[in-house]
Amino acid sequence: MKTDLLYGIVASSKTRVRCIFCGVHIPKAKKCIEQHTNGSKHKENISLMTQEGIKEDNGVLHCRICSMELMENESLIEHVDFHSSYVDALFDYKEDDFINSDLYLAYESDYISCEVCNISFDFSFDNIQNHVEQVDHETNVIERLKPQNGMFRVDNDYEVWCKLCNTYVENTVREIRDHTYDEIHQLWFTDLLDLIDEQDVSLDDYLANEHEMHAFCNKCQIQIPCNKAKLEEHVYSDSHLEQFS
Repeated sequence: MKTDLLYGIVASSKTRVRCIFCGVHIPKAKKCIEQHTNGSKHKENISLMTQEGIKEDNGVLHCRICSMELMENESLIEHVDFHSSYVDALFDYKEDDFINSDLYLAYESDYISCEVCNISFDFSFDNIQNHVEQVDHETNVIERLKPQNGMFRVDNDYEVWCKLCNTYVENTVREIRDHTYDEIHQLWFTDLLDLIDEQDVSLDDYLANEHEMHAFCNKCQIQIPCNKAKLEEHVYSDSHLEQFS
């Protein structure tokens, strides 16, 4: 991230300059410019640019999400508010469909990528929507969700079994996704993840292996029955706590 004194400061008149990130005019005096560029709000706006897919080039701000240059009298914050719904949509695509646009928004790649299909393509919301509606993509999403959520195939292939909830779920993207957001399913994760937070205990094998009944403590190098009572007993035990001293 650039931090030069004049980064984002452009001429406005004989007596004033303009900060294109904050959308404000500043007296041309070096002291005034320095005071502004050292301010927390100015620095926050520069950090915000990467998250929002905005880049400065020769005094002009360009937004990759909207494929447009910001108007001269438009501040960074104003534009961020304007395109917030698009940013929310990209977040949802990442969470629900494993569409990663991070490198594209950071101007480190000309493409976005699908993590489950292992392909890259040109950025546009039409391209994203067309991709996520493909049957192959939906199949890949299902296969990615299952081991992350303790779900396993059964003989009939029409259903999957959720190990955490001990229930059967229709083997479709919609039903599997709905189940992963189900209150009871989420409660299992919330209870255990809160308990093992920063304890170096892994649930990965338990979730990915239908017949595995244990979590694994990397600190103590032992298996623990994967239920709240046993995990709580372990993480608060003297032998475990001594590993952190």
